[in-house]
Amino acid sequence: MARAKLVAASSLMAALVFVVTASFSLYIPETRGYFNFGEAAVYASAFVLPPPWAAFAGGVGSMLADVALGYYHYAPATLAIKACEAYVASLLLRRRPRAASRAAGFAASLAPPALLAALGAAFYTGRAEATLALPASPLAATLTWEMSVAAWLAAAAALAAYSAYASLKRPEAGWAAAALAASGLVMVTGYFLYEQLILGVAALAEVPFNFMQVLVGVSAALLAERRLSQLAVDAAKGR
Repeated sequence: MARAKLVAASSLMAALVFVVTASFSLYIPETRGYFNFGEAAVYASAFVLPPPWAAFAGGVGSMLADVALGYYHYAPATLAIKACEAYVASLLLRRRPRAASRAAGFAASLAPPALLAALGAAFYTGRAEATLALPASPLAATLTWEMSVAAWLAAAAALAAYSAYASLKRPEAGWAAAALAASGLVMVTGYFLYEQLILGVAALAEVPFNFMQVLVGVSAALLAERRLSQLAVDAAKGR
């Protein structure tokens, strides 16, 4: 992809990361658990863009979302952490083994649904509040409903069925699941260190919620994995 196209594409992906991160969040008052769908957009940029450009999109877009939402004290860390996460995801997605094992891909594809069910049931049950649009926007709206264990199990089962089918048909889908999950560990570890060493807060309590954000992002990205992979191929060919 020509440099001018990379600049344009990374800018568009940064805008996408910003919008997705800032425009939708889910909060569970009973557990004070909170996450957004920003990880899905970060992973989408990793599919489409080479590592350095994916890092720009993921880091800048996420940092701007922190600023827009008023989390100024997280913005510098977010720029570095999300950039590293996107870089690692993009790098691993492009390092897929030539002879990907169907069995290994199948196992990797089932890990995110299993963890989604476990963490959802443990930390995200009860009344849920979904906030749409930026909090200061006149278009902002909050939807409330009950999140039950059964709902998480149903969502995980549906994702597992799709992931298993995709990984058996296309082994690279399993590799994508493993690559994104590995890059998610960069995000979880980065925020843990920042909160523990810089902010001085109880960082360990946030780990399950950060893991949940990774799993939601991985789940969303896997549903669009085939299309995103094709976009990456087209971009590499200059289409």
